[in-house]
This record gives sequence, structure tokens and C-alpha cells, in this order.
Amino acid sequence: MKDHAEAERGFPAFLTLSWAWQESLEDPAAVRAALARNLRHHRDRRSLSRKALGQASSVSLAAIRDIESGHSLPDIPTLSRLADALDVSCSVLVECGVSMETAPSRRIPAKAPDREARTALA
Repeated sequence: MKDHAEAERGFPAFLTLSWAWQESLEDPAAVRAALARNLRHHRDRRSLSRKALGQASSVSLAAIRDIESGHSLPDIPTLSRLADALDVSCSVLVECGVSMETAPSRRIPAKAPDREARTALA
């Protein structure tokens, strides 16, 4: 992701991947809220302070505070650095609509065929 960060510095905002990402969001407020919740959850799971996360990710304390409060959406390189520091994927940080405590496992158990399906197979 470092190549993207370098590339974005020399372009106008509307030509960057970060701008395109933010413009393509259907509900930026929902993504900001999910990111705030997920970032705080994963930071707490690793027992990191905001300052420690900032040092590990090279993201300013003010930026982390703004993201966790839901006031700002980071650019893609910043999101990537935060995810790397927390040892999660970027998609985990922006995943909407899933409570961390009640999130189902990614594995879906096999469903036993119902009675009609069993008789049809016989």
C-alpha cells in the first residue's frame, strides 16, 4: 500500500483512489460509524492506547481520534496502515452492520436436508 500513498501525493484529490472510494460509498455516515466502532474494538482487543496505535501505524493521534469519533473517514493508505498495525484486513475495519460481540463465525454449518428432501433422494 506504500506505493499508493506515494502516488496519491502528486495528484489532485479527485484523481486519487481515496477520493474515488469515498465518492462511491452509498452511506458514508454508516461506514464512518462502522469504522469508528471496529477500530476501537480491535484497538481494545490488542490493549493499545490511541497513542500506541498511532506510533505503530504512523497515523497521528488526532487522526485516530477523529476516525474513532466518527468525524472523518481516512484515506486508503491510512486505513491500510491502521489495519496492518492491528493485524486485520481493511475490510474488517469497514464492515458494517455486525456487532463484534454477536458476530457469527465465518463458517456456516451444513444444514441437514428436511424430510421432503430426504424422501425425494430415496
